[in-house]
Amino acid sequence: MSAPRFSLVVPTYNERDNMATFTAAVHRALEEIPHEVIIVDDDSPDLTWKLVEEMCATAPWLRVVRRVGRRGLSSAVLEGFDAATAPVLGVMDADMSHDENILPKLIAAVESGSDLAVGSRRIPGGGATHWPWYRRVTSWTATMMAKALLHLSISDPMSGFFVMKRELYERSKARLEPTGYKILLEIYCKGRPEKVSEIPFVFRDRRQGYSKLSAGVIRDLVKMVFRLRRSSPRS
Repeated sequence: MSAPRFSLVVPTYNERDNMATFTAAVHRALEEIPHEVIIVDDDSPDLTWKLVEEMCATAPWLRVVRRVGRRGLSSAVLEGFDAATAPVLGVMDADMSHDENILPKLIAAVESGSDLAVGSRRIPGGGATHWPWYRRVTSWTATMMAKALLHLSISDPMSGFFVMKRELYERSKARLEPTGYKILLEIYCKGRPEKVSEIPFVFRDRRQGYSKLSAGVIRDLVKMVFRLRRSSPRS
């Protein structure tokens, strides 16, 4: 394999049923771009990590990091970034809710000069399929709160689907506090990228498993926003 131009980090926990479909779809979407896909698994009871280890034998672009005794989406993403080798880094979920077909557009935006490119549900062309009303209200409220309190210019700071220059991660990582699920919000506030692109996508219902949305996740998000506000030079 040639050296990858793009490293995609995918945090997982009990995503075994999605792995074959997800990795095949991502690999097809990135077929014109030298890439590596790094699955960072929190020692899933359903043995997601073991399945990916077996898949790696026939997929040299695929890697797995099994985390034992460590847990959390944001910290898993950072561990994946540290293991990555490419100059452009990306994150997406393994549940098929993110549209892998916009990955080349996100990568092209960064390689053309953007520090960060975000898959956005909140610009024309973006959206979500079949979200119940309470998820729409919760997502909208969290987004508006974060944008107002943290003076954010991006439309979808809660997105878990983004690509960035390695330099943005390197200059912000010493100040990152990886808690909760919204690592983009943390990187944006600590790294303050100068140029940001947004690419629309439609958030799809996950294929297998369960949503991460819970009262605890919402509580942690609110705490995170106020922590970032206290530490922000613009607050």
